[in-house]
Amino acid sequence: MPRPQRNNKKSLIHRDTHYQWIIHNRTVCNELQVELSASVNGQLLLAELPRVVNHEMVTAAIEFGRGHGWAPETSAAPFRCKLERKVFLRVLG
Repeated sequence: MPRPQRNNKKSLIHRDTHYQWIIHNRTVCNELQVELSASVNGQLLLAELPRVVNHEMVTAAIEFGRGHGWAPETSAAPFRCKLERKVFLRVLG
C-alpha cells in the first residue's frame, strides 16, 4: 500500500479566479500544472519551465493559456505550452 501524500498544491487568485498549481521536477526541466480550484475534470494547463522558477512565471503561464484557448472550465485534453527565451509558446501534440 503506497504511503499517503500531502497535497502540495499551492493556491493563487489571478484576475478574480482561484487556481491551484504545482511544480513537478523533471530531469531536464520543470513542469507546471495549473487547474481551477472549483473545477471537476477541467482542462489542465501544463507548461515546461526552466530549472529556476519564480511566481511571475506561473501568472504569465495562466495569462498565456487564457489568451490562447485554455478553457479550465471544460473537459478537454491538457493545454500544453513552454517557456522559451522568456516567451511562452504553444506545444501541439
